[in-house]
Amino acid sequence: MVFRKVVRIQLFLVLLCLIHHQATEARAPKDSRPPLRGRIVGGSNAREGQFAYQVSLRLDGSHLCGGSVISADYILTAAHCVYAGGDSVVAPSVLSIMAGSNRRNSGGQQRDVSEIKVHPNYTGSGNDSDIALLKLSSPLELNDDVQTIALATEEPPLAALVTASGWGRLSEGGARPDILQYINMIALPNSECRTWTRVSNNVICLLHLDGQGACNGDSGGPAVYNNELVGVANAVFGECGTFGPDVYSSVAFHRDWVLRNSQD
Repeated sequence: MVFRKVVRIQLFLVLLCLIHHQATEARAPKDSRPPLRGRIVGGSNAREGQFAYQVSLRLDGSHLCGGSVISADYILTAAHCVYAGGDSVVAPSVLSIMAGSNRRNSGGQQRDVSEIKVHPNYTGSGNDSDIALLKLSSPLELNDDVQTIALATEEPPLAALVTASGWGRLSEGGARPDILQYINMIALPNSECRTWTRVSNNVICLLHLDGQGACNGDSGGPAVYNNELVGVANAVFGECGTFGPDVYSSVAFHRDWVLRNSQD
């Protein structure tokens, strides 16, 4: 037991060092930075076109969740974003997406959702197979600001730097940003993730510093490694920004289902 705690602490220190050294690219100088707050949490403003695969999933016109463009006709998001209880999902007619803008409420291409396909293993509780496909009413026009992202064939290696993005809340229960936020996190083995929370084998865990990470409204959004989609935002451990792992559905694990159901 003591040995496990020592190993865990050592792993934390290694990962924290990696975060500090590798995730400074988009941050302001230390003296000009405000204190970290819960948001995609501790993130940076995205440039136009920087995350051309990112979409805003909208309910009656308002931002609900994130999603990723995997083809001109299909968006990959989280099942819990469209779940209505029991075996039901929300009506496609109340959903739309916005692609091609880093602003939450303006610009880009708007498309209605014509069909929702939820993974059959999703039950509405827990994090098993929390993914869904959204078929669009008409294809997106692919350009510099709207691009597809490749589906990962394997999970990111231990301590890999993974980038997550979204318009999640700026604090627990707080406001949402107008500009798309992004952050770098570190891939954590599921065996270590289970020391925090119960997770299945079909997820990946991403570790971040205190005051950083995903938050409400980031659900369904992308986690990207080596220009491939490796995760779909699923859940956070504790309150937004609490030190610990965020849970993402593994794209590699669900890749075959995604491909089979996004060909029409």
